[in-house]
Amino acid sequence: MTLPPLPPSAGQRPTFWQDSSPQTVLSGLIAILVGLAGPTVLIYAAARAAGLPQAVVLSWVAADMVLCGVVGILLSLRTRVPIIITWSTPGLAYLATALIGVPFPEAVGAFIVSNLLVVMLSSSEKWLGLVQRIPGHLAAALNAAILLPFGFHLVTGMGTQPLLVGMMVLGYFALRKFAPLWAVTGALFAGVVFSLALGLTHSAAVPLGLTPWVLTMPEFSLSSVVSISLPLTLLAFTGQYLPGFAILKVNGYLPRPAPIVRLTGGVAAFAALFGVHNLTLAALLANIVSGPEAHPDPARRYAAAVWAGVFYIAFGLFAGTFLGLLALLPAEAAAALAGLALLGAMSSSLQTAFRPAGSNLAAAVVVVVTLSGVSFLHVGAAFWGILAGLAVYGAEGVRQAPVPALRPDEEAPGQRVLSERDSLNLSERDSLKQGG
Repeated sequence: MTLPPLPPSAGQRPTFWQDSSPQTVLSGLIAILVGLAGPTVLIYAAARAAGLPQAVVLSWVAADMVLCGVVGILLSLRTRVPIIITWSTPGLAYLATALIGVPFPEAVGAFIVSNLLVVMLSSSEKWLGLVQRIPGHLAAALNAAILLPFGFHLVTGMGTQPLLVGMMVLGYFALRKFAPLWAVTGALFAGVVFSLALGLTHSAAVPLGLTPWVLTMPEFSLSSVVSISLPLTLLAFTGQYLPGFAILKVNGYLPRPAPIVRLTGGVAAFAALFGVHNLTLAALLANIVSGPEAHPDPARRYAAAVWAGVFYIAFGLFAGTFLGLLALLPAEAAAALAGLALLGAMSSSLQTAFRPAGSNLAAAVVVVVTLSGVSFLHVGAAFWGILAGLAVYGAEGVRQAPVPALRPDEEAPGQRVLSERDSLNLSERDSLKQGG
């Protein structure tokens, strides 16, 4: 990948350090905290199904986090797009049952095959280009459906811990009125303070020191490839890459998919030797580092993703310590922080999804099917939601003028679409409202 030269009048492109700000650092930290709380629980569920010892489980988490951080930093710096790499959460949910009775060396062999298949499929621009042709309002509807459950968790947390969550909400909206870029910081601070004051923190031993990686030599079997490799590959694309690129598109970024998928899949094939199933493009977390809360200038938000990678590596090196600290805070505080951090993205996605005249039915179908959580043929609801929405959109198009998909030379709702072909010397601010 080659970046375009800056116009002669633009001067020298700002460095990463110039593009960084306290907001980018905080956004990167929050993205990692939000992204690690849930999937680590799924890793333990999959580990119990496979009967893995604690050392192998920690190796899985540590290698996953460190390599996600490295790849995310490389891609974000190279493309100047806020890219976070993470594990395949749908894949983890599938492994919680699929690993029962499977020797772990065979599972590792299946992980390697799955990631090699991802690399092979990345060479097909036709396959990966499908996401670039998804109408913008349907991509926004998919994004909204992915985010809304986090808003629901915020509300349910208010029911179980009203004082704790209520003070976090109060801190968020108080700062949002006067200093919106620090609103999430206020929620985080209130969550820590009131968790301690109310005695809601859990008492647990926190191990200190580096977490070692445990090498597992792979074994290959046809049954494991069929039952594990193929479903994992499909889930990586339908559950992570498809919504991941769609969310970047909604937030105004159109990076070329092939190089991202190729590098991520290649590193994941190596990571499988240490127990990692898949590395994929983050979907949910992309909202935190690609919105106006990360930086007012969309051309500089990649710095938030770079900082997320730095925190990934730091936490991964001390995975045992990190998991011990994460367990100290109550679940309601983590859920509230995630919901508040993503509230603005929910608002803008819903507005974009239902803005085009005459297309609301297709967007509503995407939201309803995705929120249903339906799973068919081991394929998650996100895939079926966008597929159902496209079917309705196509049927509606027979009777009405179609709404064009977003392209790099057009504008996303509320902000400019960025791609590798764009000049990155943007000084204008978003027209998006702060927090929305």
